[in-house]
Amino acid sequence: MSDRHDLLIELGCEELPARLLDHQSRLLAEGLGRRLAEAGLIEDAMSAERMATPRRLAVRFSKVLVRQPDRELERKGPPEKQAFDDQGLPTRAAEGFARSVGRSVAELDRLETDQGRWLYARITESGRELAELLPECLEATVRDMAGARSMRWSDRSERFLRPVRWLLALHGRSVLPLTAFGLEADCYTHGHRIHGPGRHAVSDSGDYERVLAEAHVLVNPDQRRQTIREQVEQLAKTAGLSAHAPAELIDENAGLTEWPVAVIGRFDPGFLAVPAEALMCSMQQHQKCFPLYQDDGQLAPAFIAIANIDSRDEAAMVAGFERVIRPRLADARFFWDQDRKTPLAARSERLEQVLFQEKLGSVGAKTQRLVRLAADLAPQFDADIEVVQRAASLCKSDLVTEMVGEFPELQGIMGMHYARHDGEPEQVACAIASHYQPRQAGDSLPEDPAGCVLAIADRLDTLVGIFAAGQKPKGGKDPFALRRAALAVVRVFEHSRTRLTIAEAIDLAAAVLADQIDIPDSVKAEVHTFVLERLKSHAAEQGIETNCFQAVAAARLGSIADFLDRARAVQSFAEQPEAESLIAANKRASNLLKQADDDTFGEIDSFSLSDDEEKALFEAIVKVESRLQKQLEHSEYTAALASLATLREPVDRFFDAVMVMCEDADLRRNRLALLARLRGLIADIADLARLGR
Repeated sequence: MSDRHDLLIELGCEELPARLLDHQSRLLAEGLGRRLAEAGLIEDAMSAERMATPRRLAVRFSKVLVRQPDRELERKGPPEKQAFDDQGLPTRAAEGFARSVGRSVAELDRLETDQGRWLYARITESGRELAELLPECLEATVRDMAGARSMRWSDRSERFLRPVRWLLALHGRSVLPLTAFGLEADCYTHGHRIHGPGRHAVSDSGDYERVLAEAHVLVNPDQRRQTIREQVEQLAKTAGLSAHAPAELIDENAGLTEWPVAVIGRFDPGFLAVPAEALMCSMQQHQKCFPLYQDDGQLAPAFIAIANIDSRDEAAMVAGFERVIRPRLADARFFWDQDRKTPLAARSERLEQVLFQEKLGSVGAKTQRLVRLAADLAPQFDADIEVVQRAASLCKSDLVTEMVGEFPELQGIMGMHYARHDGEPEQVACAIASHYQPRQAGDSLPEDPAGCVLAIADRLDTLVGIFAAGQKPKGGKDPFALRRAALAVVRVFEHSRTRLTIAEAIDLAAAVLADQIDIPDSVKAEVHTFVLERLKSHAAEQGIETNCFQAVAAARLGSIADFLDRARAVQSFAEQPEAESLIAANKRASNLLKQADDDTFGEIDSFSLSDDEEKALFEAIVKVESRLQKQLEHSEYTAALASLATLREPVDRFFDAVMVMCEDADLRRNRLALLARLRGLIADIADLARLGR
């Protein structure tokens, strides 16, 4: 077996986009790893160590063979009867097969199969060298990495995200003869432009990180993230402040720097008159800075910036950051001042000029629909109709403000601030902001009733309307984020515990949309199925198994909160010893009832019950019914299933001793009526027959 060594590949590039750094690094590692594994040079295609900075993509695989192992191959040739003519001389088919395996016809073996005898050869294929295979693997990987933002440079035919300026390829201590992008690979990497300029030799693939660290490059992205996080936290603590560093901002700064150095700067406290969210967006998006907060959670007139240099004159560097951030904050203050000159209510006309969807009209038309739909939904959420309608009429008006035009992610939030400035009731202002929640998976939900109503109305109008317009999601394409909207509906319904069902809510939205677009029942059914698919995913994330979900869905849907309560209770019940017997009985009862000629069995004639076991079951059912009814009225499903579990013994004895499908028609009908009543007790919770393993 050939020796194994670590294989290190580094592509030195012009500055790569920070947001694409991790993605490109993963493509390089996965592409090379898969091809090296297919070639038999490594055992695990996913074992790569990924390293990247703005100026390089690097990957290292451990224990890579110098040469492929030789392979024993079995080659099957033509059938023997086609390989020789009537005189027993080899045909052209036999001679061609012999040449292909490097043998003479006389040296070929025979393979016996059910279909006859075939010419056959076992040959040894010599393994190829890593140095021979690597250029092919890298070329194919680079070709797969090319995307819409890839470019060509000089007279090169290859495409890559940014021009490649150096190439390193080490197998242990040996430089591999690799040519790509018009470059010959060597053992040199490049250090930090300021602190470690020029080329730096890497003597061994395992020395890569150490060499670059000495050249002021932290090549491991995780190490840069950790460095940034620790520096931000320590600087904030030293200043008596706190920093809530979002992971996305840490990632972006890690993608912008090779030697991150955090510094703290300050700005004019007068800017704090602008809503904190606007200042935070300005600092984070435009300057990639971390806002700082006082002990009471209020924004402080300070920020932390991440430099890519350890300056000897830190004061000058800080002054530079402060000088750059000042006009950005001034822009935010300008937008704030300008927007407040026009009340939200006066902006509604401009919404008519903003297209929502061709068949559904403008955002203004959508707003008018929301006013009507929100009023219909309000009683189901115990929300004040006047508050809901006022909030609905204003909830999209901030889309045409200067601030939201600059920072779209502030939609709703700025609407809340402008509503407060206009003197709108606090409930209206809060609903304008909260109706966008949840903005993404895992985001918090609206806590105010009016916000819940608007959140549901907004998403239902979009779901039903877009489906009716024939633009439902297809494959991975979902331009209107309908999957996210449907999941939001599920989550808000569950959180609010409204008794409104999805079908009822869809009907309300369709009735409002009907004035603008035709909504056939088939579209409503499609939307209902679409939302239920999100409900199923949501239930699975909460640990509800598929069979429990299906068992509850087969009984009745009801409201989302009620459905999930039943599903959790059923799953807990299914794990108890009593469940197996009751599940089997429910399944057996369902099968027997299906066999009956008529599905109506009438009332049970207690006087016709002849066997002790059927009398005992009838008495047990009557006893459970009264208790069960109260439990179901209060949605006490765990207690209800516990009550049903007491039927285990009489049910078991009934099926052991009683012949249900007997020849006596009256007796058979009465026993089927008894089983129907038993199944009816359970059916309001779930179809337990579907839980059978």
